[in-house]
Amino acid sequence: MKKSIFIFAALLSFIYTFSFAQRPIVQDIQAVAGNTNKINILWDLPLNPEKEITQILVYRDLSPISSYAQLQNLSPIASLLPILTSYTDTVSDYKDYFYAVICVTDEPYDIIMMSINSTVTGAHIPSGFSASAAPAEEKEKKLYPQGSLREIPLPYLDYVEGLEKDYLVSEDAARASKGLGIESKKTVARLPIHIFEDDLISPDGGDDFLLFEVLKTSFIQKKYEEAITELEKLTGTNISSQTRSRAYFYLGESLYMLGRYEKAIKTFVRIESIYPELAKQWIDNSLDQLIY
Repeated sequence: MKKSIFIFAALLSFIYTFSFAQRPIVQDIQAVAGNTNKINILWDLPLNPEKEITQILVYRDLSPISSYAQLQNLSPIASLLPILTSYTDTVSDYKDYFYAVICVTDEPYDIIMMSINSTVTGAHIPSGFSASAAPAEEKEKKLYPQGSLREIPLPYLDYVEGLEKDYLVSEDAARASKGLGIESKKTVARLPIHIFEDDLISPDGGDDFLLFEVLKTSFIQKKYEEAITELEKLTGTNISSQTRSRAYFYLGESLYMLGRYEKAIKTFVRIESIYPELAKQWIDNSLDQLIY
């Protein structure tokens, strides 16, 4: 059953390429769950649509959204600006959720195409995450009437950077005070480049040699823009499925290294079934980079 769904989705994708290229319909929709109670929905906007898009509607259901009539009983979970290519949904359970993204011109464009603007597989948050955990109770704030004193007065720090005067604090305390009031942004460590063992040694020929040449001349040299161009060309040729899967992985890494995390996620999702643990690691880290 699942195989027939994917074949049907591939057929729809083929039809779309030749018949709907200028229609106001998003492409390549993906729904990816992170390590929290967030599900990230990603898509590509149509190029040069025949009508101007005024807004984008995001829908969610517990079953695949296969027709526009199905949306009549649903309310959109988000109404977005027409320039956006992602939305983060917050859920409170572990159910599989399916998504559809509809473009609105003078009216909603009533076309649903599986794997194009409607997800084929459901996305759910990890079972280890406590989705219903209540936030920590905030401490009660005490208000002080005007003119009244606090029980414990706040310390006074006589330091203003840039003024030439004698300070009442030590130099160490003055240096430490410079960072006060500045909100620090959490940083997430980036992943190092991964290269498969099959690509560490130059092969005699064939598809693996074509991939090795791309890696040697651009990817290893950190020429990621060039690597993206060459890897996209390579994945579009008639090469073996094993070589194509590795090429997609390197394509995802190149996008990641350039900070194009949304496109990197979409690329890693393509080969998640081939390299489940490795792809998930890169997807999760890309999501973290987007959040932080």
